[in-house]
Amino acid sequence: MPKLLDAAKAGETQFFLQFGGQGAPYLKEMQKLFAEAAMKPYFDVAISAIEDAAKMVEGTIAHPEKVDFRKWLTDPESAPSDDLMSIAGVSLGLIQATQFAHYEYLNVQGFDRTAMLKATASASGHSQGLIAASFTALGLEGKAYYDGIYKYIQYLFLMGVRAQEVFPAIFASAEENEKSEALGAKAPAPMVAVLGDTHATIEAWVNEFNGSEKKIFVSLYNTPANRIISGARKDLIAFHEKHKADFEAKQIKYVYLRSTCPFHSELMQPILEKFRPDIAKIGFDYKGSDMKFPVFSFWDGSDLRQTSDLGMRMTDDLMVKTLYWDKAMQAVKNNSAIKAILDFGPGKTSQRLSLDTLAGLGHEVPVYAIAFAKDLKTVLE
Repeated sequence: MPKLLDAAKAGETQFFLQFGGQGAPYLKEMQKLFAEAAMKPYFDVAISAIEDAAKMVEGTIAHPEKVDFRKWLTDPESAPSDDLMSIAGVSLGLIQATQFAHYEYLNVQGFDRTAMLKATASASGHSQGLIAASFTALGLEGKAYYDGIYKYIQYLFLMGVRAQEVFPAIFASAEENEKSEALGAKAPAPMVAVLGDTHATIEAWVNEFNGSEKKIFVSLYNTPANRIISGARKDLIAFHEKHKADFEAKQIKYVYLRSTCPFHSELMQPILEKFRPDIAKIGFDYKGSDMKFPVFSFWDGSDLRQTSDLGMRMTDDLMVKTLYWDKAMQAVKNNSAIKAILDFGPGKTSQRLSLDTLAGLGHEVPVYAIAFAKDLKTVLE
């Protein structure tokens, strides 16, 4: 048995589970796990969930190219470009399918899921990762486990579709590309990372830029020197143009994300009523009280077990509410029994954000990125 699980069974450690959000490449990770024979039961369910959900929304503007998940896994050369894979109507559901694949693979490799969940103190997720975190807290097994996987993947896939329908400007215009490249920032998107200096400095510039009309929003507070601004591309480009000299003087980086919607901002408010019928249609009726351990919101730090309508609450958190990652990490700092964070990706982005945020809180806990072979090996030792 892995040493970490031995320590957990002996009462010497507890776990915090976390999942990442948009922006990290994910398809290659999933293709690699798809090749594992032991993963067939999982992928049968995950592929069916995507295929069935895609049929519900055929012809949507959120899918400029047909979503052929099965083909992309069996024939990697057939997968579309990274730009198309980052479209919200595609990426939200497929990223969660990748996260669940890592979650399943850890169990398949001998890190017993039941024992792990018994030793889990709490969980959260960075942006869309909150959804996957809530699934783990349900503690489902057997048929209920796979039924839950199916519903959760459909839930997030359809949320991505409705999000893109709310914000249909999937691609930057030629003029936007040209103007942004002249400023030194390629591939303008509705979300941009502003790296360096303090939150207060950036907030002041954003408030000044907005004036009496809210156009751009500081939407994610990731670490003390890392935050995201969401808005229409033209407004983010105009903000860059206005403060280009300030950025250069203060060595602030302005880096657009692989994202096609301004998540975590008031611009996404219309999705709440638009998505409600989909939640009912797929039978996503989980309640906070169904969860066996706390899952903490990155918006207000609250325990989602107190939420009656989990489907709508998580939609609001992901789409409209501001993300404060330190509020999720506070749960780790406040519980000295948590000796390890298990991060299910995709990639290592959320691992780095948690390490930097914990450092800012004056706390240190190892964060193991299960998507990363070296970390996975360490966890399984």
